Amino acid sequence: MTLISKLAISLFISVTSIFILTPPPAPTADDLAVRQPEVFEGYGRPVDIPSTTSTVIVTTPITQPDACQTVFDMARHVGWAEQDLTQLVAIAYRESRCNPAAFNASDPNGGSAGVMQINYFWCKPSSYYTNGYLQAYGLLRTCDDLFDLEDNLRSALAIFRYSNGWRAWSL
Repeated sequence: MTLISKLAISLFISVTSIFILTPPPAPTADDLAVRQPEVFEGYGRPVDIPSTTSTVIVTTPITQPDACQTVFDMARHVGWAEQDLTQLVAIAYRESRCNPAAFNASDPNGGSAGVMQINYFWCKPSSYYTNGYLQAYGLLRTCDDLFDLEDNLRSALAIFRYSNGWRAWSL
């Protein structure tokens, strides 16, 4: 190797070690603090707009249906993390309107069931799991168990952990 090559390599290594190999900064107290999700109850007060006609703007607060509150409470009970509960209820509302008896037969692999609309792919036999993924971990006996709210939310938590987040729900 030539002297220039050796100098170039040593320069590259020293610059790389400065920017890449330095340890990340230690987390601050703000980084470690538990953050509570924000819930907005409707819109703020409308801006005063002068007009020649009288207009009444009516805003109604956004209320959470009782069924969704039940989903929230059960999800907390089965072990969902506090920071995931708001997103979970939003997905449950989008998927099934928080109805544990919801069923979508048009989804592939036999349909999707329950409050989180878990696809039957997760509870059908495959080459990896002879009884199904959820049955292999003792979460279900049959796919029909997905209509039970507690079983559905436990299964959703297992799928959430398996897929490292909300990917199974196309977010």
